[in-house]
Amino acid sequence: MLRSLELHDFKIHKDSRFDFSDMNLIIWANGSGKTNILEAIYLLLNTRVYQSQNIERLVNFFGESFLVKWEIWEDYLSKTPKVTYDSKTQKSSFLLNWTKSTRPKYLENTKHIAVFFAPLEMNIIYLWPTLRRDFLDEVCTLSSISFSKIRSDYSKVLRNRNKLLKWIQEWKATKEDLKFWNSAFVRIASQYYSHRKQFLDFIEANMSVVEDFLENRYKLDFNYKTKVDFNNLENSISSYIEKNTDRDIITGYTYIWPHLDDFQFMVKTAKSDVSSEECLSRGENKSILIGLKFLEIEFYKKFHSENIVILLDDIFSELDDQHINLVMNYCNRFQTFITAQNMPQFLQDKANMNAIYT
Repeated sequence: MLRSLELHDFKIHKDSRFDFSDMNLIIWANGSGKTNILEAIYLLLNTRVYQSQNIERLVNFFGESFLVKWEIWEDYLSKTPKVTYDSKTQKSSFLLNWTKSTRPKYLENTKHIAVFFAPLEMNIIYLWPTLRRDFLDEVCTLSSISFSKIRSDYSKVLRNRNKLLKWIQEWKATKEDLKFWNSAFVRIASQYYSHRKQFLDFIEANMSVVEDFLENRYKLDFNYKTKVDFNNLENSISSYIEKNTDRDIITGYTYIWPHLDDFQFMVKTAKSDVSSEECLSRGENKSILIGLKFLEIEFYKKFHSENIVILLDDIFSELDDQHINLVMNYCNRFQTFITAQNMPQFLQDKANMNAIYT
């Protein structure tokens, strides 16, 4: 459990310290830095910047580096993990009680994970596919230490293959030269998909959890749209690449890859399956998304036990009373941080609420 947090030259926080309990409400006006506190917690627990922002943007405008530090109690012992970033060297450091550590060792010792609920996520069913793919990648990254390197290697291989495709267009290379990068792409894309498949399978196996949030009024299917065969990953990717090499050369791009995939929830009707955004209300689709976020947390519990921290960033303006109660009842099981401009009515009678005001 997080006991305290210190911020030094982090966003608008020059030197700030906060003490926490199980349930924490951060009440500040817009633009006063309340979301920055959640971003700092996310960085400290997950060793990555929320929504893949440029880490440089986290440094205070008048500073050259930042330091964020938290205190946790585990087995009656206090730990003070820290993350620093220096703009001059453009390097991050992870420290355990002031001793430098590798990212994997840091995560192994801290054993916590933060899950972010943001207003944008309450609308990803309606918005562009990139947000839905980013959501899946975030889950893979936080559930597996190895996925970050796989994703990085994948980007490099894809970039090099696309570069070679353009060279072939310009007669600077031949189809024969593609063999190496085709093989590398098939290998790394298969690893990428294998990680993603773990979460996709978990969603499909637990769809009843999402249906519960719709009070079981509908039967749902999770539809993942892809060109690959998950039962035969390497062969299906390799076969698709071979059949579409000429098209890839003409366009200069690779047209089978995880970042062209998408997903949607389908509602089973008497005649056919219809996408949820077509036939359900916005409130019902938000119920689906809340169910999906809770499935995300349950998926993490397979790897991180109960050391999960929930960050709710001003999402209650997006939800009605019914959805607010669903979220709060679930969050009672975890340490939770909530941001708001004012004390919400539904939190005023919570005896265990730690309110942090400006």
